[in-house]
Amino acid sequence: MVEAVRIAIAVGYLGRGYSGSQVQPNVPTVQGELEAALIRLKWCKPNTHPVTLSSRTDGGVDARMNIGSFDIPEQIWESGGERGIITALNDQIPTDIRVWAAESVNSDLRTRNASSRTYLYRLQALEGWPEVSVSELASWCSTFIGEHDFRNFCRPQEGRSTVKRVLNCEPWLDENDGILGFSITAEGFVWNQVRRIASAMLGMAKGRFSLDEIRVGLSNPEQPADFGRSEPEWLTLWSIEHPGTPHLNARSNIDFVQPLFAESAPSGRAYRLWANKARGEQDQLHQSAWLAQLNPN
Repeated sequence: MVEAVRIAIAVGYLGRGYSGSQVQPNVPTVQGELEAALIRLKWCKPNTHPVTLSSRTDGGVDARMNIGSFDIPEQIWESGGERGIITALNDQIPTDIRVWAAESVNSDLRTRNASSRTYLYRLQALEGWPEVSVSELASWCSTFIGEHDFRNFCRPQEGRSTVKRVLNCEPWLDENDGILGFSITAEGFVWNQVRRIASAMLGMAKGRFSLDEIRVGLSNPEQPADFGRSEPEWLTLWSIEHPGTPHLNARSNIDFVQPLFAESAPSGRAYRLWANKARGEQDQLHQSAWLAQLNPN
């Protein structure tokens, strides 16, 4: 009998070419590409779904780091190790998806059981984002820290609680302390939570909502409030901490030069051209992070 070993991988991707991370029929997905690669490598059988992902991301959402897992014959891992797994998979998947770390884990590991997830949202790239102070944004961010019922800041799903604990939320700054957006870390998130928080922040920045209105929306979830939902393309799943993947956790902390700089987006027709440039910068952010992992100094 062939012995199997469970492998966990750190995988990043550019989301605009995919209808989300989770496999779906007749559309490209990140999970689908990984599973197709495993089948081509003959590491798993056709017509199965061997890959599980720690976080589900919507179409258009990027990831510097998601965690996936799958089982393969033990001799494959023993013969190639981490570098062999990374090289084989990256040779089989599109270049807008990159596997950059791998480790052998316990056979009962469940990727969904992460201890925390961190997202970044690039507020500065939203059309109409005005100049605000770092202290003002920090005050807005702090409002979301702690345990809240985020019913007014998500798309509720049947059978899933909207109560979540946010561990940290703070401004995301460039090297000159200019505002790029915000970073948010939680034990788990509900659908569209970060995008709706981003929309609420844009609304406060433009004076459409007051901070008191946001606080009421958090403290009175039974009273419906709509703060909008921002675009997916400026959202990034940045990192995941999982108690069962110590090697991936350590690798995620490798430093690299971040290529983004805060600048005001133009309004009107010029915004579309600027946004296309900003999208390219967003791609460069992820590619720089993956290269730092794949080609460490």
